[in-house]
Amino acid sequence: MFVKGGTTVYGGAMRGSVPPTMRIGELAAKVGVSTHVLRAWESRYGLLVPVRSAGGYRLYGHEDERRVREVIALRDQGVSAAEASRRVLATERGAAPGPDEGYDDGRDGSGGASAGRGAGGRGGTASGAGSNEDSAPPGLRADPPVLVAQLLDAVTALDEDRAHAVLDTAFVERSIESAIIDVLLPLFVRVGEMWELGRIGIAQEHFASSLVRRRLGALSLTWGVGTGPVAVLACPPGEFHDIVLLSFGVLLGRAGWRIRYLGPDTPIHSLAAAARLTQADAVVLACRRPSGFRGHASALRRLSEDHPVWIAGRGATPRVLEEVGVPNLGGDLIAAVAELTATARARRAAHPRAGGSRVSQPSGAKGGAEPTA
Repeated sequence: MFVKGGTTVYGGAMRGSVPPTMRIGELAAKVGVSTHVLRAWESRYGLLVPVRSAGGYRLYGHEDERRVREVIALRDQGVSAAEASRRVLATERGAAPGPDEGYDDGRDGSGGASAGRGAGGRGGTASGAGSNEDSAPPGLRADPPVLVAQLLDAVTALDEDRAHAVLDTAFVERSIESAIIDVLLPLFVRVGEMWELGRIGIAQEHFASSLVRRRLGALSLTWGVGTGPVAVLACPPGEFHDIVLLSFGVLLGRAGWRIRYLGPDTPIHSLAAAARLTQADAVVLACRRPSGFRGHASALRRLSEDHPVWIAGRGATPRVLEEVGVPNLGGDLIAAVAELTATARARRAAHPRAGGSRVSQPSGAKGGAEPTA
């Protein structure tokens, strides 16, 4: 450590006067990103510049936190992690050029100081040369079929750390829409198939559900923010499988909707009360069994008189659709987001209300991944 021009310099990286004090877990908790993702952004893109404490711990500062938050903001706009990191670092270099620009001190062999900065490449890491994929953890690639297979292996072995590493790769290297549609949902199809064949047990099925639910839950923290239209999502009484519905809620939320998620085993009278209370612009009920809809056909028809109602899932058979009299959401989740958004926009145009919600363009219309199912 030395002092230059009134600014403290740690390990060759320009820092503010406040020394870095955060361990990576603390930084992850503050910005809402897992430690796996932060390490990936550090090693691949040089976004973070930690220093070593006297005890050998990697410490992160306020500038690291700022960069991460800027990348997250860009990713929320549909920019890839690699491009977002490049923009943040380029802006930083352009705003404060100096003799240390592009500095590479080769510190501790981690690549954290300069990986991905300037023409020098990876900064001498063990996996240094090569593409972003080459710097991923061993065996991890961003191709959806490969990611699904690796997740299945981790789920079968109940390997929590490995599963999170694969999920981090999916969400870092792909858009959130693609990670959900091309990786998470196909994973659940495969888990169901393997369970039916007796190749995995209930423990693996529940492990996979818990793993994905936690990841999707982290993406739902902004569901109540903004002025967008309101969607109430639920499963009818007796239906406890809601991962696809939860995934759809995340996609709707990214398109600007405010989500009121009631989840599994919701009484229909409670669903109707929630729709009235929130003045819902859309109500979505998902179930794998036709009986889950048929037993409530009259209540759903009454609800559809006041709010747009869709049903979804394998239980939404042609006969059920005829009996209930509401449309099927279909299996194309990106198209479903667009359909709900168009309906909400038309409904607001026909029946404007004071202080009404603003209907956003669905993120799927901005180059989101094409769904596979």
